[in-house]
Amino acid sequence: MAVPKAVAPASVAASAPTDAPSSPDAAREAPKPTAPVPRRAAGDMKTVQVRINKQGWRALRDLASDNDTSLEALMVEALNDVLLKNQRPPIVQRRVGERGQEREE
Repeated sequence: MAVPKAVAPASVAASAPTDAPSSPDAAREAPKPTAPVPRRAAGDMKTVQVRINKQGWRALRDLASDNDTSLEALMVEALNDVLLKNQRPPIVQRRVGERGQEREE
């Protein structure tokens, strides 16, 4: 799991200078930093992130536009094609809800 940007590794935090008093009472009263809460997909959905070159991204964006669909829909189709290619059932589904639906125009 990656370390969130807002939280420094323990070795860096331990070497950082502090202006806080060194008394034991002051350490108990000081607020402890909290780790950021990661965003989660709803229900049993997972997020997949992939990095691709600009030329490939532009080609996919144009294909989605030409087919009047979204990049997400293209990716779900591609993932199901990989499953079929490897003799597995095509069970990848798109998320549903406000941000998971195609817009009606």
